[in-house]
Amino acid sequence: MLMWKLDKITNKPRIVILVFFLILVSWPLGVLAHQPRIVEIEKINVSKPEISKAYYGKLSGKPHIYTINASSAIDLYVNILVPFIEGPGKNVVVKIFKNDQSLGSLSPGEKDWKEFFEPFGQSMYWQGPEFKIRADAGKYKIFVQSREKNIRYVLAVGEIEAFGGIESLKAILLIPELKRNFFEEPPISFIFSPLGWGYIFLLQLLALLVGWVISKVFKLSGIKIQKEYFQRFARHTMIWGVIFWVSLLAWAVMTSWHPTLMLMSGLALFMAVISWRELKVFKWWAVSGSNRGPTD
Repeated sequence: MLMWKLDKITNKPRIVILVFFLILVSWPLGVLAHQPRIVEIEKINVSKPEISKAYYGKLSGKPHIYTINASSAIDLYVNILVPFIEGPGKNVVVKIFKNDQSLGSLSPGEKDWKEFFEPFGQSMYWQGPEFKIRADAGKYKIFVQSREKNIRYVLAVGEIEAFGGIESLKAILLIPELKRNFFEEPPISFIFSPLGWGYIFLLQLLALLVGWVISKVFKLSGIKIQKEYFQRFARHTMIWGVIFWVSLLAWAVMTSWHPTLMLMSGLALFMAVISWRELKVFKWWAVSGSNRGPTD
């Protein structure tokens, strides 16, 4: 009987949680132009070269080499950008080869860079020239190099926008890291992106829903907190719930934007809400009892 009640009370929330999760992992699909990648090695293999990707790298004297092995003809697209903080005068050269044959190069001068604002990451770039051809099957190499050291760059490859659920979550978690370490911007600015505040909103709703399900399970299982004890400390629980909610949420958006911190802040908000509700009920009963007066 208990298990039947638990299934009944949790079936609908399970569906709602699933819907929220699907929205969370699929919503960014139409808004992100490139799948972000952080470059940590000098030789990079580019899989699925027609799928749009952005490689965030830092040159330290040696070139970065991107290799594409195309088993059939592809639309080869390459674009070079640098973060706005670098300025438009940076010497970054991109050379494209098929085997040992040069196909082209991107060597932008100061006037070739254009300001570019990416709204979903909320970051500014200098965008350089593009390279695009219909390429036959074969092995291609893209060299990114500079005479200067410690130059940050972004290499965009591919034009087809394609995001799965895992790629969407990876992007959401990578953007704050890129803002902090690559763009030298505070990660909190990501909150102005529809991707950022939408991510917060969905995880907060998910946490509230999880809290509600847990409270129903406790109630049906007979696990109860003493009402008098809860009423006595409802105000303190509400205040501390709000404090933890604000603190955890602020910590999350100023650092990693990690979903665990977001969910913990949402659960703290849930504790504050149910404490506030219990406090209202307690006050109502207190007023109702005093209005009735003593009974014979």
